[in-house]
Amino acid sequence: MLRGALRPIVCAVICAVIFAGQQVSDGNSRAGDSRSDRRSPIPVERQGKWGYADNVGNIVIPAQFSLAHRCSDGLALVWFGGIPLTDPIVKDFVKMGYIDRTGRWAFASNFKYCFYDDFSEGLVPFRQQFGKWGYMDRTGRIVIKPRFNWAGDFSNGAAPVLTDTNRCANTDRAGKITGRSDSEISRLKFERNRKGTFLSKPVVSPCS
Repeated sequence: MLRGALRPIVCAVICAVIFAGQQVSDGNSRAGDSRSDRRSPIPVERQGKWGYADNVGNIVIPAQFSLAHRCSDGLALVWFGGIPLTDPIVKDFVKMGYIDRTGRWAFASNFKYCFYDDFSEGLVPFRQQFGKWGYMDRTGRIVIKPRFNWAGDFSNGAAPVLTDTNRCANTDRAGKITGRSDSEISRLKFERNRKGTFLSKPVVSPCS
């Protein structure tokens, strides 16, 4: 029973450790990417926390997040800290999820899922704790069940994925697989678990 109670906590810690390394290697990742909605509030840092300002610099969402992306498809990826830890690397248990332009949570991880990406064509990749990657829609509903070793962004109705046999392929919005490669992707040290699943957003996408 104790082991089961600790599983969500362990997942949160693992996610935070891995993503902390990505933050060091890419200082711009906190502010999102080129798919952002230019009409939406802009992430701004205040005393080590992130909030959002309008286009003239007025704070519209107070600084409270450990990570804040720009809005994409009307929602922004944010991480919110929780229980302080004594570990020198992991400072907080992290609540991951997406907020709208007013700062209201659209949906959050509840320590069941890990989120690293922005929305593309109405869907976003996620990783289930201790599990595989799948896709959710803007309401937090799972539309493609987690069954991939990694899942990428949608473009023109398709997204690159890494299958459970470590081969690149594409998926459509219904989860139908096409264009499966015959070549197996080699395992990258520290990024994947023993089953070949990427633990967080890879530094370099394994499939394109």
